[in-house]
Amino acid sequence: MEKRVIFNSNKIRDLFFLQILNSFKLKNWKSLSDILKINRNILADYRFGRLTLPEDLYEKLTVKLDKSKVNFFNKNISYKNRNWGNIKGGKSAYLKNKEVFDKGREKAIKVRREKVHRFDINLPLNRELSYFIGLFIGDGFTNKYGRYYLTQFVGHFPSEVNYYKRIVSNISNNLFGIIPKIKKDRVANAIRVNLYSKDLFLMFTKRFKNLSGRKSLTALIPNEILNSEKEIIMSFIAGIYDAEGSFYIDKRKSYKKPYPILELHMHNPRIINKISDLFNKFGIPHYIRDNIRIYFYGEAKINIFLKNVKILNPKITNKIKKFYENSV
Repeated sequence: MEKRVIFNSNKIRDLFFLQILNSFKLKNWKSLSDILKINRNILADYRFGRLTLPEDLYEKLTVKLDKSKVNFFNKNISYKNRNWGNIKGGKSAYLKNKEVFDKGREKAIKVRREKVHRFDINLPLNRELSYFIGLFIGDGFTNKYGRYYLTQFVGHFPSEVNYYKRIVSNISNNLFGIIPKIKKDRVANAIRVNLYSKDLFLMFTKRFKNLSGRKSLTALIPNEILNSEKEIIMSFIAGIYDAEGSFYIDKRKSYKKPYPILELHMHNPRIINKISDLFNKFGIPHYIRDNIRIYFYGEAKINIFLKNVKILNPKITNKIKKFYENSV
């Protein structure tokens, strides 16, 4: 059975993670989450003690520590089975109230079965679904935790709250009959958008062939989308841009007037190069740099992009609208 690591104190846990960051010679936690290929919010849960640390991850983290530090931390942790708390408390309560627990369990199972929402993971590929897949590959992850299947997006607070509550929630409800649970992160300046569904997990991993867990560096554009018509492909790209795109103004004096720039930045050269290939295929002029950035410079090229790619996220659309209003 999988074991979990529990630190003897908050100070020991904080010291442990700082030592790990130094041992990997990293400057921030995002870099560490990229190396470990886990979601940065899950890493934060480990760091702040909201989740106990899996034994295999603990061993992976201590690889670069010298022997004396490993010995120090080994003396200041304990190991528990993953469900130790449930077992300890559950057995005692169950023995005292067996009949009540049995009736409650039967009722809970019945309610759970009635509430579980299922959908066909092979539902027709349309623009909404393609957009949702693009958004997922750009800024989502999916994984299984025990009996639960979680798909999650992380948005900026407060600029993306309405986007996820209104636009993404409506798309999810229309496609899958699932309304996400959205909450403010207790530590980071972000929101977590949670969708609990086994079918959603299977759709991403089985149908569209993306790995579970954090996959920003390994994700590929699904062949089903690549082999579709232009409007499906452009909807997918719109989801990518709404997750990872940005719009800003270059105000250097070398320009006669403020110069608009639309940028896509992803540390995934395979996706960036494939999107560039698709833009070339459909005659959409752009500039690619370092295999991790795509730029649209100036109003003319941005206008061509906007005619083909219907982005929806106000974090981008509001800035573009404001620029065009001020440039009239």
